[in-house]
Amino acid sequence: MTSAVLHDLVAALCAAAALLLVASGAAKVARPQATTATVDSLVGRLLPRPRRRPLLRVAARLVGVGEVAVGVVVLAVGGRPAAVLLAAAYLVFAAVAARLATAADPVSCGCFGRSDAPVGVPHVVLDLAAAAVAIAAIGAGLPAGGGLFDDGAAVAVGGPLLVALVTWSAYLAITALPALSSARRLVEAP
Repeated sequence: MTSAVLHDLVAALCAAAALLLVASGAAKVARPQATTATVDSLVGRLLPRPRRRPLLRVAARLVGVGEVAVGVVVLAVGGRPAAVLLAAAYLVFAAVAARLATAADPVSCGCFGRSDAPVGVPHVVLDLAAAAVAIAAIGAGLPAGGGLFDDGAAVAVGGPLLVALVTWSAYLAITALPALSSARRLVEAP
Protein backbone atom coordinates (compact mmCIF):
# COMPACT_ATOMS: atom_id res chain seq x y z
CA MET A 1 0.00 0.00 0.00
CA THR A 2 1.46 3.33 -1.02
CA SER A 3 1.93 6.17 1.37
CA ALA A 4 -0.69 8.29 -0.44
CA VAL A 5 -3.29 5.51 -0.26
CA LEU A 6 -2.56 4.96 3.43
CA HIS A 7 -2.83 8.70 4.07
CA ASP A 8 -6.19 8.83 2.25
CA LEU A 9 -7.45 5.82 4.20
CA VAL A 10 -6.47 7.38 7.53
CA ALA A 11 -8.08 10.67 6.47
CA ALA A 12 -11.33 8.93 5.46
CA LEU A 13 -11.47 6.93 8.69
CA CYS A 14 -10.81 10.09 10.73
CA ALA A 15 -13.60 11.85 8.87
CA ALA A 16 -15.91 8.91 9.67
CA ALA A 17 -14.91 9.02 13.35
CA ALA A 18 -15.53 12.79 13.40
CA LEU A 19 -18.91 12.40 11.70
CA LEU A 20 -19.86 9.75 14.26
CA LEU A 21 -18.92 12.23 17.02
CA VAL A 22 -21.10 14.93 15.48
CA ALA A 23 -24.08 12.56 15.24
CA SER A 24 -23.56 11.22 18.75
CA GLY A 25 -23.08 14.67 20.24
CA ALA A 26 -26.14 16.09 18.52
CA ALA A 27 -28.21 13.18 19.87
CA LYS A 28 -26.94 13.85 23.40
CA VAL A 29 -27.87 17.52 23.14
CA ALA A 30 -31.35 16.72 21.79
CA ARG A 31 -32.09 13.74 24.08
CA PRO A 32 -29.80 13.83 27.14
CA GLN A 33 -31.77 11.34 29.30
CA ALA A 34 -29.73 8.21 28.50
CA THR A 35 -26.42 10.04 28.80
CA THR A 36 -27.63 11.62 32.05
CA ALA A 37 -28.16 8.13 33.47
CA THR A 38 -24.69 7.10 32.29
CA VAL A 39 -23.01 10.14 33.86
CA ASP A 40 -25.01 9.47 37.05
CA SER A 41 -23.69 5.91 37.20
CA LEU A 42 -20.12 7.16 36.81
CA VAL A 43 -19.99 10.29 38.99
CA GLY A 44 -23.46 10.87 40.42
CA ARG A 45 -22.54 9.98 43.97
CA LEU A 46 -20.01 12.83 43.99
CA LEU A 47 -22.73 15.45 43.47
CA PRO A 48 -25.09 16.90 46.09
CA ARG A 49 -28.41 15.03 46.12
CA PRO A 50 -30.92 17.90 45.65
CA ARG A 51 -29.21 19.28 42.55
CA ARG A 52 -27.86 16.09 41.07
CA ARG A 53 -30.37 15.56 38.24
CA PRO A 54 -30.18 19.08 36.74
CA LEU A 55 -26.37 19.07 36.98
CA LEU A 56 -26.16 15.67 35.32
CA ARG A 57 -28.47 16.79 32.49
CA VAL A 58 -26.26 19.85 31.90
CA ALA A 59 -23.16 17.63 31.99
CA ALA A 60 -24.70 15.24 29.45
CA ARG A 61 -25.51 18.11 27.11
CA LEU A 62 -22.02 19.59 27.55
CA VAL A 63 -20.50 16.24 26.60
CA GLY A 64 -22.66 16.35 23.47
CA VAL A 65 -21.63 19.91 22.64
CA GLY A 66 -17.98 18.91 23.10
CA GLU A 67 -18.38 15.96 20.75
CA VAL A 68 -19.98 18.13 18.08
CA ALA A 69 -17.20 20.72 18.48
CA VAL A 70 -14.41 18.14 18.14
CA GLY A 71 -16.08 16.55 15.12
CA VAL A 72 -16.58 19.90 13.40
CA VAL A 73 -12.98 20.96 14.08
CA VAL A 74 -11.69 17.70 12.58
CA LEU A 75 -13.89 18.05 9.50
CA ALA A 76 -13.57 21.80 8.94
CA VAL A 77 -10.07 22.64 10.16
CA GLY A 78 -8.07 19.42 10.24
CA GLY A 79 -4.43 19.33 11.27
CA ARG A 80 -2.56 17.67 14.09
CA PRO A 81 -4.33 19.52 16.94
CA ALA A 82 -7.69 18.32 15.60
CA ALA A 83 -6.37 14.75 15.40
CA VAL A 84 -5.11 15.04 18.99
CA LEU A 85 -8.60 16.12 20.12
CA LEU A 86 -10.16 13.23 18.21
CA ALA A 87 -7.74 10.70 19.72
CA ALA A 88 -8.29 12.08 23.23
CA ALA A 89 -12.07 11.95 22.84
CA TYR A 90 -12.07 8.33 21.70
CA LEU A 91 -9.56 7.26 24.38
CA VAL A 92 -11.85 8.77 27.03
CA PHE A 93 -14.84 7.03 25.44
CA ALA A 94 -12.95 3.71 25.42
CA ALA A 95 -12.15 4.09 29.13
CA VAL A 96 -15.77 4.96 29.94
CA ALA A 97 -17.08 2.11 27.79
CA ALA A 98 -14.69 -0.36 29.45
CA ARG A 99 -15.84 0.84 32.87
CA LEU A 100 -19.51 0.51 31.93
CA ALA A 101 -18.99 -2.89 30.30
CA THR A 102 -17.40 -4.29 33.45
CA ALA A 103 -19.83 -2.73 35.92
CA ALA A 104 -21.90 -5.07 38.09
CA ASP A 105 -25.08 -3.32 36.99
CA PRO A 106 -25.02 -2.94 33.18
CA VAL A 107 -25.64 0.60 31.98
CA SER A 108 -26.11 1.91 28.45
CA CYS A 109 -23.54 4.37 27.17
CA GLY A 110 -26.26 6.74 26.00
CA CYS A 111 -24.14 7.41 22.92
CA PHE A 112 -26.96 8.31 20.60
CA GLY A 113 -29.48 9.56 23.13
CA ARG A 114 -30.95 6.09 23.55
CA SER A 115 -30.65 3.71 26.45
CA ASP A 116 -31.44 0.36 24.85
CA ALA A 117 -27.95 -0.69 23.76
CA PRO A 118 -25.78 -2.20 26.50
CA VAL A 119 -22.07 -1.46 26.40
CA GLY A 120 -19.89 -4.38 25.41
CA VAL A 121 -16.58 -5.37 23.87
CA PRO A 122 -17.50 -4.15 20.34
CA HIS A 123 -18.05 -0.66 21.74
CA VAL A 124 -14.65 -0.60 23.46
CA VAL A 125 -12.92 -2.00 20.35
CA LEU A 126 -14.58 0.58 18.10
CA ASP A 127 -13.49 3.43 20.40
CA LEU A 128 -9.92 2.11 20.53
CA ALA A 129 -9.84 1.68 16.74
CA ALA A 130 -11.04 5.27 16.24
CA ALA A 131 -8.38 6.48 18.70
CA ALA A 132 -5.70 4.49 16.84
CA VAL A 133 -6.74 6.03 13.52
CA ALA A 134 -6.64 9.51 15.07
CA ILE A 135 -3.17 8.79 16.49
CA ALA A 136 -2.05 7.71 13.01
CA ALA A 137 -3.46 10.99 11.68
CA ILE A 138 -1.36 12.94 14.19
CA GLY A 139 1.75 11.62 12.47
CA ALA A 140 0.36 12.00 8.96
CA GLY A 141 -1.15 15.46 9.38
CA LEU A 142 -4.89 15.52 8.89
CA PRO A 143 -6.20 17.85 6.18
CA ALA A 144 -9.51 19.69 6.61
CA GLY A 145 -12.45 17.54 5.58
CA GLY A 146 -10.17 14.55 5.71
CA GLY A 147 -8.72 15.67 2.37
CA LEU A 148 -11.58 13.89 0.66
CA PHE A 149 -12.06 16.59 -1.95
CA ASP A 150 -8.42 17.09 -2.91
CA ASP A 151 -7.97 14.51 -5.68
CA GLY A 152 -10.70 15.04 -8.26
CA ALA A 153 -14.21 13.80 -8.89
CA ALA A 154 -13.72 10.08 -8.20
CA VAL A 155 -12.37 10.70 -4.73
CA ALA A 156 -14.80 13.59 -4.18
CA VAL A 157 -17.70 11.15 -4.69
CA GLY A 158 -16.14 7.90 -3.46
CA GLY A 159 -14.48 9.37 -0.38
CA PRO A 160 -17.66 10.74 1.22
CA LEU A 161 -19.50 7.52 0.32
CA LEU A 162 -16.78 5.53 2.10
CA VAL A 163 -17.00 7.87 5.09
CA ALA A 164 -20.79 7.51 5.20
CA LEU A 165 -20.56 3.71 4.99
CA VAL A 166 -17.93 3.47 7.73
CA THR A 167 -19.87 5.91 9.92
CA TRP A 168 -23.12 3.96 9.50
CA SER A 169 -21.32 0.67 10.21
CA ALA A 170 -19.81 2.10 13.39
CA TYR A 171 -23.22 3.41 14.46
CA LEU A 172 -24.73 -0.05 13.96
CA ALA A 173 -21.85 -1.68 15.87
CA ILE A 174 -22.60 0.53 18.87
CA THR A 175 -26.41 0.41 18.75
CA ALA A 176 -27.81 -2.55 16.81
CA LEU A 177 -25.14 -5.21 17.43
CA PRO A 178 -25.43 -5.17 21.25
CA ALA A 179 -29.23 -5.22 21.05
CA LEU A 180 -29.10 -8.10 18.58
CA SER A 181 -26.69 -10.02 20.82
CA SER A 182 -28.99 -9.51 23.82
CA ALA A 183 -31.99 -10.73 21.85
CA ARG A 184 -30.03 -13.76 20.65
CA ARG A 185 -29.12 -14.68 24.23
CA LEU A 186 -32.80 -14.51 25.19
CA VAL A 187 -33.76 -16.83 22.34
CA GLU A 188 -30.95 -19.28 23.10
CA ALA A 189 -31.61 -19.32 26.86
CA PRO A 190 -32.92 -22.69 28.08
